Formats: sequence, structure tokens, C-alpha cells
Amino acid sequence: MNDFQKYLDEHLDLIEMEPDEGISIAPLVYYDIYQEIRNAIISVRRESHMTQKELAERTGLTQANISNMEKGRSKPTIESLKKIADATGTRLVVDFKGQEIV
Repeated sequence: MNDFQKYLDEHLDLIEMEPDEGISIAPLVYYDIYQEIRNAIISVRRESHMTQKELAERTGLTQANISNMEKGRSKPTIESLKKIADATGTRLVVDFKGQEIV
């Protein structure tokens, strides 16, 4: 570690700062696209009155694969999402939107 870094490490903890009254700092919220996709898969499957096993049979994917996508253990490919859309009689839509403050 160089001398300048040692100086910073030793002295930055000594600085006391109080927030300005006029500034409110909102916590940053992380947008999780994979959570949105998981929720969409679960919703479309349930709205189609299918079990994971039934969806797997109609898509050619395994039930374990469907389960892992829904639990967030694996990330679905566009191809898998298209198969799910076809099997549920829906259309897969990919869209880019402006960033929203959540």
C-alpha cells in the first residue's frame, strides 16, 4: 500500500459530515429484470391453468428447467421464453423503455 493510501485510510474516518437539511437522499433501488421474468413465467403458467410438468411437456423443456427458471436458479434464454409463450398461447414481447425511478 502506498503512503497516500495509508494517509487516506487513517484520516477519512476522522471526517464528520452532517447531511444538508434541504437534501433528501433516496435509497437506490435495483431493478431486477430476472425477477420480472420469473414473475411473468409463473403468472402466464398459472393463468393458463398449467402445472410446471404440463408446461414442460408442451415446451419440450424439463420440469426441473421450468422450476429452476421460476426459482431464479437459472436464467431463461429467449428461445425458452418463446417456447413458453407458444405453449401458453401468448406472444413474447421484448421492449426497451426509459429508466423509471422506483
